[in-house]
Amino acid sequence: MHTEHTHGQRDHALAEVGQTKRLFQPIWRKKEEGVATEWQDQAWFINSVLSAGLLLLALTLLNLMNSVSALAQASFTLQPNPDWPGSGTLQLFSVNGEVTAPKLTTQVAMNITGWTNRVSVTQRYTNVSQDWLHGRYLFPLPENAAVDSLRMKIGERLIEGQIHPKQQAREIYEQAKQAGKQASLLSQQRPNLFTSEVANLAPGETIEVTFSYQQQVDYRDGALSVRFPMTYTPRYLPNADTAQGQAALAEISSPMLVPASASNSEDSTEAASVSINVSLDAGMALASAGSSSHQMTLFSSNGTREQLRLETPAVADRDFIFDWQPANGAAPQAVLFSQQGQTHASQNPFAAMASEPSTTVSAPSTAQQDYSLLMLMPPQAKPRHEVRRELVLVVDKSGSMSGASMQQAKDAVRFALTSLQPQDTFNVLAFSSDVSALSRQSLPATAANIGRAQQFVLNLDADGGTNIAAALELALPAVQENQSDVLRQVIFMTDGAVGNEQELFDFIAARLGDSRLFTVGIGSAPNAYFMKRAAAVGRGTFTYIGNTQEVASKTVALLNKIAAPVVTDVQIHNEDGTVPDYWPARIPDLYLGEPVVVSLKQAAGRHQALTISGNVDGQFWQQQLSLTPRQQDSGLDLLWARAQIGALELSQDGSNRERIKQQVTALALKYHLVSTYTSLVAVDVTPVNPDAEQSLTADIASRMPAGWVKPMGVMPQTGTNSRLWLLMGCVLALLAWGLMWLSRRSRGALNQSVSSI
Repeated sequence: MHTEHTHGQRDHALAEVGQTKRLFQPIWRKKEEGVATEWQDQAWFINSVLSAGLLLLALTLLNLMNSVSALAQASFTLQPNPDWPGSGTLQLFSVNGEVTAPKLTTQVAMNITGWTNRVSVTQRYTNVSQDWLHGRYLFPLPENAAVDSLRMKIGERLIEGQIHPKQQAREIYEQAKQAGKQASLLSQQRPNLFTSEVANLAPGETIEVTFSYQQQVDYRDGALSVRFPMTYTPRYLPNADTAQGQAALAEISSPMLVPASASNSEDSTEAASVSINVSLDAGMALASAGSSSHQMTLFSSNGTREQLRLETPAVADRDFIFDWQPANGAAPQAVLFSQQGQTHASQNPFAAMASEPSTTVSAPSTAQQDYSLLMLMPPQAKPRHEVRRELVLVVDKSGSMSGASMQQAKDAVRFALTSLQPQDTFNVLAFSSDVSALSRQSLPATAANIGRAQQFVLNLDADGGTNIAAALELALPAVQENQSDVLRQVIFMTDGAVGNEQELFDFIAARLGDSRLFTVGIGSAPNAYFMKRAAAVGRGTFTYIGNTQEVASKTVALLNKIAAPVVTDVQIHNEDGTVPDYWPARIPDLYLGEPVVVSLKQAAGRHQALTISGNVDGQFWQQQLSLTPRQQDSGLDLLWARAQIGALELSQDGSNRERIKQQVTALALKYHLVSTYTSLVAVDVTPVNPDAEQSLTADIASRMPAGWVKPMGVMPQTGTNSRLWLLMGCVLALLAWGLMWLSRRSRGALNQSVSSI
């Protein structure tokens, strides 16, 4: 009965509902249609936003996958590295297909006489394509190279280059290029980075470009040496994402060839090769001579002169180092070379236009001058007592340090830690895009703390950009609370792969205080210009470690050097008390085993006795020299002008920029030198390309330095924004997830609403 009653009530209720729906059918249908329309509008909007988010997410992931795949794929052949910052992968196409950049071979002839090195570099550009081409090649030179001549050879014709203001030389070159004339332009992008350009290279044709430079020989620790860089490490610019930064980066970037397998036979045949001949006239008995970086063959030797050359053409992936050592007792303690008149005085049509900068104290430029190179070895004192010191070791762990460079830096830090004495304090900083520190403050040199430091260094991996400014800010704090009896020394180990050198020099000068900055160049091709200048501004020294075998000896030599007394406040006077015209005007502090080397300009034939003075370990020291100059054929005026240009550029800031520019331009034009504001250009008079406007420009790739390997698991940050893309990808993924959650929630609410109705 109960069931029958219940069924009866249900039937009655359903009948009432049916009656109600029939009564209100128009209203019911209208309500259903309205809710459906509103829901459809919301769903359309959500789906549109969701689709857009997912599309952006897909594009971002595609970008990341391309980058990551480039790191993951093993490369056994040479190819431009599209992921390296500023590489600017070049793919040009014509009606005949992809354009091949001109093939390049280089021959180097070094003529070393006493303390100077005259170098001729011949670059042969061969167009192996079927199109007319313009070629551009970015290459390094020694940071103290005074480039003064350019010659272009086309067949049997020789065209001499002329020096011009940089913008004017560019206009001459571009006009010749558009007119179908063959031309060559040699420009400086940094004191140790140059570009060579050739215009209108015919299919199958070879153009030979030869330029020369004068270089001062390096002397330290009883050995003399010269260095010829063959490639460069791509530079990091902190403002590379701005228009100004992009323009600056383009000047110092070119396609890079990633390292190939050592076992690959194509490695040595496809890459640009370099042949080097060395003629050494040491002027003293030799104990040894040769290269620590390459195998050389000796052709002739008579005890003071030697002729050598590379056994085989070298792959351009590391610096070439040539050094020689005098026999016992043969090394001079002081020497003065001299030259009368200018090397290019009679050849430079702009000499009369150029005026001497006001900073010089020399006689008028119209008078005949003697240019000299002076070397003096100061006293080599031993430390009288142990000095407490605070040692700050700074290690570069950026992506450009990957491979052998990172290992060399770790080894060097470990050797430095072993030199600490119980009274010392120390700290270790590691930097790439960011800076990490072993400790917030320097630690006592206890066994436990040194052990912590060893573990800290062991865990370092190469990754990220070369943010040297951040590391310097921590190593050279604005407020330094140094104790008077504590010597604060900062050892900076890096490849120096930066493009904002001047900005960093200014920072070091402002923050140095009582600290001393020592730079250690790591790797096969460090930025020696930055390293040497930074050490000079930091009143320290520069040490170059080219391979793992040199880490121990070079680190120990550096530690001995900085533990010995320093010669400070070095000055030079004539015997009558006047100050000669010499550069660098401010002679850096001198450390154990390093001589005073300056370029002098004096009135012809009036060589007065010179007095050299300074302070050694708190004691005044001076020495008088009455040297008879040795006559040397040419090039000392170029060294004098190059040293002065370097000093002027170092003093440049926002307040004197235009004045320094005018002074450097005047000096460079007068001495026929390539500089920041002058270039050499050579133009053939006869047009040869009938369709020059359709010719393409191809960049010639450089090699990545030897020993460099791809960073593991992360992408290099030098000049890239991959981390930004990663962050954007994560944000978009969260956005997509949120939209999906909102969509489901809206559907649930709608269903609940319909059910309730």
